[in-house]
Amino acid sequence: MKKILVFGMYETAMYHPLTGVDECIRRICPEMAFTFTDQIMDLCSLSAYDGVISYWDDWNHPIPDAAAESLLHYVEQGGPLLILHNGISIQLQDSLENMMGGRFLTHPQQEELTFSVREDVLTRGCEDFSMVEEPYQFELEDDGKELLLTYRYRGREYPAGWKKAFGKGRLIYLAPGHTPSQFQNKAYVKLIRNCMEELFA
Repeated sequence: MKKILVFGMYETAMYHPLTGVDECIRRICPEMAFTFTDQIMDLCSLSAYDGVISYWDDWNHPIPDAAAESLLHYVEQGGPLLILHNGISIQLQDSLENMMGGRFLTHPQQEELTFSVREDVLTRGCEDFSMVEEPYQFELEDDGKELLLTYRYRGREYPAGWKKAFGKGRLIYLAPGHTPSQFQNKAYVKLIRNCMEELFA
């Protein structure tokens, strides 16, 4: 059974607590053993895990250097990382922003968005879907990443998910995930499951 560490914030989350989302993640891949933590220094013990998921939600403070260096080393050496929605807030550490290949800029107010899946091994069997979500907007680096998901907002297409290699490891970012309800959308659940099965195989 694959052991996956999921780090996020419970009572101290700024906008997106892990409460509720944790159980949704567990249900998406019940055959995996998830450990949920709000103790960021648990990232210093990643050798015990087969994969990592970030749902971290602190947009004011970078994670501690030791935790960031441990996560960076883990991925560089072949560890898989899945980043969901606000989990990209770890970008406040410059080294992690470079690893992720994209920087969150802003988001307008949430509204119903239609997400389109790109053709990829990770999106086999997946369909486009709509949900009320925050239109996350990013500045992406030209680093060979491949888009998995996009959405349209005010007549323009925006990236909403990508995959990329980093060192010997791989990471995937998916932008939807504002509340537990987004993790109950069947089409989105299928996409997340595909990503978990591929990353954490």
